[in-house]
Amino acid sequence: MTQNLSTVKTSVECGILRKGSRVFALLGKPTASGISSFRRDDVGRSWAVTAEMGCLRLERLEGDEEVTGLQIFLTTPFSYEYGIAGVDNAPELTRAIFGLLPSELDLLVSTLRRGSFPVLGFAPGNLKCAVSSSIIPAGWPHVVVSNLSLYGNIVSLESFVRIVVASLPNGQLTTRYPDLQPVIKQMLRLMVVHRRGLPYSREVVDLALAPASRGA
Repeated sequence: MTQNLSTVKTSVECGILRKGSRVFALLGKPTASGISSFRRDDVGRSWAVTAEMGCLRLERLEGDEEVTGLQIFLTTPFSYEYGIAGVDNAPELTRAIFGLLPSELDLLVSTLRRGSFPVLGFAPGNLKCAVSSSIIPAGWPHVVVSNLSLYGNIVSLESFVRIVVASLPNGQLTTRYPDLQPVIKQMLRLMVVHRRGLPYSREVVDLALAPASRGA
């Protein structure tokens, strides 16, 4: 028997929710130091950090979202793999959460690599995207574009996809790299999907948490 978010007794962290035709991941509740578990008491009171089509957003959940019981897993120091825990051969579900499959992201990054960069990255803590200033949570897939961290070398998955898509007219990637055509088609689909919520950035989180802080 399925349960809605407003009735489930256990907390949710990195869980997959469903509402109508929409499938997305609830990473948890934003805090000043990161992300904590989301509980049913948080519905209508707290913001939620969600992941959909590779985009991380802050949004208000209504409580009628179905808790599927599925969990996502993220990258580790030993593997850049990510996906749905305990589920094999579910590419569309993985794309619904992350935007690209691990194999698609790896092909894209390795094809565009010149010298040592870009490469896939892992971090045990939060990072900041050098392009969008969005927060990249620990373990969330991202791209490292150089070894010059002083000037900003970390790019979120969403921003990297946007940059590649924006370069298509001049870069002629589909002509130069025919193997990328399926990946590029998937990225183009990501660009036309409406993304709910607000950008998951430090500035937005501070604003979202400010009313609670003043009332404390």
